Amino acid sequence: MQDNQFGVMLPVFLSERFSLAPAVDFKMVQSLGTDLSVGIIPKYYLKSGDIMPYLGLKFGALFYLPDGDKKSTLDFMTGVAFGGEYFFNKHFSLGIEAQGNFTISDKSSERFGNPGKTNFNLGTQVSASIYF
Repeated sequence: MQDNQFGVMLPVFLSERFSLAPAVDFKMVQSLGTDLSVGIIPKYYLKSGDIMPYLGLKFGALFYLPDGDKKSTLDFMTGVAFGGEYFFNKHFSLGIEAQGNFTISDKSSERFGNPGKTNFNLGTQVSASIYF
């Protein structure tokens, strides 16, 4: 479980079995810089009901804008997910998912410890969602 990565997703059901969630994460540290992440997360639900398993994709860009003379970096992330959500009603759910993520680092980025290269990692996510 990664406990230091928090962001906001705004999921919207486009049909009974498909949702799309724009995502954003923003951190600003005085005298160091700003970290901005934006992404999109489509999910396909395998069945309808109170418990809804899904398959998902993740696409994101991670911008680091340092203070001072350091160089800005742009990293990318893409991945797949399998999870499930329990819906208390049609607008509120709790969920958990397993992820496989590829990260593609800027040649000047130290974010993933592998500048200019691609990494693969497994992860999990726990979420509480309000659907619009």
